[in-house]
Amino acid sequence: MSNLKDQDSDYETSNSSISQSDDELGYNTNKVREIRIEPTQIEFPESYKMTLKSIPTNVCEPGPLGLFSLAIGCCVLIAADFGWSNSGLLLRAPWLFWIPGIAQMIAGIFEVFRKNVFGSFAFVIYGALWCGIAWTYMHVLYAGVEDAHLELHHLGVICIGYEIFSVILFIASLGLNTTFPIILGFIQVALIALVSHIFWGTSGVPIAIGLLVVCVFSYYTGFAGFINTIAGGKVISTGGPLLDWKKYVKKN
Repeated sequence: MSNLKDQDSDYETSNSSISQSDDELGYNTNKVREIRIEPTQIEFPESYKMTLKSIPTNVCEPGPLGLFSLAIGCCVLIAADFGWSNSGLLLRAPWLFWIPGIAQMIAGIFEVFRKNVFGSFAFVIYGALWCGIAWTYMHVLYAGVEDAHLELHHLGVICIGYEIFSVILFIASLGLNTTFPIILGFIQVALIALVSHIFWGTSGVPIAIGLLVVCVFSYYTGFAGFINTIAGGKVISTGGPLLDWKKYVKKN
């Protein structure tokens, strides 16, 4: 019994010493539930912070990429419309999808970073058109449709929508340079001829003529932009703007 009493006295002594040490350290065990942990602010390095201003705008000039892609896509269709190539839809569709389709859309995305409204709209939306044409070819091919023109009527309706969009871009391009209105003007010629070919079965030669002009001036404008970018100045001219839109800006 004496041993148990001794153990109890030792236990009480240890507890009292622990509570005494807690008091010396400033702990109040009766107010543990009232302790609040204040949130701390973590400071990240400046390089970790991502804002809209930190999005890079000094990307390479994407205009030549989009224009060269457009020209190559025109070459694919010109060869078929003029009868220079006997390749079927199976061989044309991949080239139309990747080069004038995906490559133009990539150029348009880069134009977004450069805050170029005209270039971003033109390349992305026209790139989507080429992808849609290629996908339609693949659908007609693998669906085994005997009369492809019946299945392509929806493409004719889409081309009418793109014709309206092309008119808007044509008007806007008058304030940029001389070659862009030529390219967009003959894109409209090719689209009108394509609509006529789809709905009424007219010849595909007018389509090829329009695309041929688009191809030549796209190569020239892309080449000019490519060389001028490398040289760091204007070496090859694309002509001045045909219309000064700033004159029509309303001050009020």
